[in-house]
Amino acid sequence: MTIKMGMRRMAQLGMGLALATGLAAVAQTATHTTMTAETREVSGKTVATFTTSVRDADGAPASGIVTLTERGRNISAAVLDAEGKAQIKLDGLTEGNHTLSAVYSGDNTHAASKSESLAVHPEVTATPDFTLDIAPTSLSVKVGSSGTIVTTIAPVNSFTGFISLSCAGPPGATTLPVGVTCNFAPANLQVTAPTTANPTAVATANMSLQTAGPQAQNHVPETHSSSPLVLAVLLPGVLGLGLLGRKRKLFGGTVLLIMVGAISLIGTTACAARYRYLNHGPTFGGTAPGTYTIQVIAQTSNGVTASEHVQTLALTVTN
Repeated sequence: MTIKMGMRRMAQLGMGLALATGLAAVAQTATHTTMTAETREVSGKTVATFTTSVRDADGAPASGIVTLTERGRNISAAVLDAEGKAQIKLDGLTEGNHTLSAVYSGDNTHAASKSESLAVHPEVTATPDFTLDIAPTSLSVKVGSSGTIVTTIAPVNSFTGFISLSCAGPPGATTLPVGVTCNFAPANLQVTAPTTANPTAVATANMSLQTAGPQAQNHVPETHSSSPLVLAVLLPGVLGLGLLGRKRKLFGGTVLLIMVGAISLIGTTACAARYRYLNHGPTFGGTAPGTYTIQVIAQTSNGVTASEHVQTLALTVTN
């Protein structure tokens, strides 16, 4: 009898979980992802700008991350803005035909969706250049933790030279989000001619993204002397004794003692506030949870002309 009751409860629990899962799935609103592409020639290379838009069945904008893919490979990613739009620029596509799609990964209330594929055809150029790829194109880390992506440089048209790597905030911003830092190992890459060991002549570097955790912004205590502390406590009491000594006949000993103690307490309170400021100060809550667009930048120069390629990374910071 006990076994049957246990099995019945397990069955009821399983049905409850299945129902909850079904309700959660129903709660997600269907979305529609669209993408347009515009290409232009800049310094002998094709720059393709992809503009994506994600909206639900009611036409309201969605939030989250959209990823640009080609044949199942993630090329770049960006964060949707308040209007449910994101713009991704690619200037390192090799010559030939490319077919790309925008994939929306969904969020707590919106279901995932994918755009129709678009074809772009970069022009053939004989100018030595390089391409920049990052993997993965989106990264999720907790506040105070770090994550790593791999950047890959591949030569085009027999390019050789040095590449410097850096990162920045979203397009239009010159700084990273508050509390976010990035480092490359190595920060500079050298692309050489193909060899037997490296026939593709690719070069790679690891990029580490660090987020800041909550911390107190402590002030350095004064080290010259402890006399200000002593004076702050004793001086009011001494002055009180001096001022009230002449009127001792007017006040009883008990009353006089209370007044001197009160004056000393005022000095102690002021000193305590100063001590808290010097030794504790304000606090920093760390990198705010949210989703940010990070630009990964690769630059090279031969002293006459310069070339730059940018990929976007979607960084999600969680508690």
